[in-house]
Amino acid sequence: GGRGGEAGNPSTSLVLDQFGRNLTAAAMEGKLDPVIGREKEIERVMQVLSRRTKNNPVLIGEPGVGKTAVVEGLAQAIVHGDVPE
Repeated sequence: GGRGGEAGNPSTSLVLDQFGRNLTAAAMEGKLDPVIGREKEIERVMQVLSRRTKNNPVLIGEPGVGKTAVVEGLAQAIVHGDVPE
C-alpha cells in the first residue's frame, strides 16, 4: 500500500529503532528481570491484545507503579509461548 507507517517501512523502523526498545529481543537474550506479582495485569493486556476490535491497551500510572514490568512480563510470555494463539 501507499500509506506511510506500515510494518516493514524503513522510515518506520528507523523511528522505532531510535525511540523504542525491542523487549521480545531483550527477553530472548535474558536481559529482562523476572516479573513477580503482575500476572493479573499481564493477562489483562493479553486479553485486550487478543480482541478483534479495540485491541490497543494503554498503561497509565505514576512513575514506579509497574507499567514497564507489565510490558516486560508480556515480552517474556511471548518469548516462552505462554500467550493465546
